[in-house]
Amino acid sequence: MIGLQYIVKVYNGTYKKLAEKLGIAPPTIMAWLSKKRPIPKTKLEALSSLFKIEEEFFTKELNEVEKIQIQLEYLRRLSNQDSYEMPDFFTDNDGARQEYLRWVDPYEDERRMLEHELRIETVILNLRSTLYTELYERNDYSGTHRILETVERLSELFHETMPSDLEEAEQAKWTVQREKRMSALQWLVYYLVVPQLEFGQFQRGHAAIDDDIYDLIAKHDLFRRPRTQKELKEDD
Repeated sequence: MIGLQYIVKVYNGTYKKLAEKLGIAPPTIMAWLSKKRPIPKTKLEALSSLFKIEEEFFTKELNEVEKIQIQLEYLRRLSNQDSYEMPDFFTDNDGARQEYLRWVDPYEDERRMLEHELRIETVILNLRSTLYTELYERNDYSGTHRILETVERLSELFHETMPSDLEEAEQAKWTVQREKRMSALQWLVYYLVVPQLEFGQFQRGHAAIDDDIYDLIAKHDLFRRPRTQKELKEDD
């Protein structure tokens, strides 16, 4: 399924109506979908303008990230179209009831869920790319693969379950211990990835394990350096 077919489906459109808007016959669209005929540049521009989606999305096989991006764009359009104001109330400091108007977006919950799904699928896509790059660029199928082994161990940690034969007191201890391990991992990754600015994001005393991890990273100079203005401009 190329992007055009998926986009029409998400937008609840029909090929007949789309053909009318493009000034072409419906069989022409079917020829595009079957890849018997390429979509002309002028029609790609028209499609992009009509759906507010980049041209390349209409002719390619979409990955999960791109599919969710399209769904989000559709929901944003619906939100702009269908959001409305309604009266609501709050109690002020004097105990008086005050009325105000608030905006209601019927698609807010669905959009938030999709935004979380987008984060998940982006992580999966990037991780898959990194793992296969490690495998094929090294051209070594029998040696050590550091990234893969690290991810495997993380997966084991995340899927760890409490032994079924523990007594109640041991279950509570196991739960506390797991929470500490997850917290340690969270802070370790945080300090390795998030640049620590000179004015200081770290506040000592929040937790002993946090202090220890911070000191360990500092001792071995493993903090990620902040990006320079030049690097930020290059990304723009």
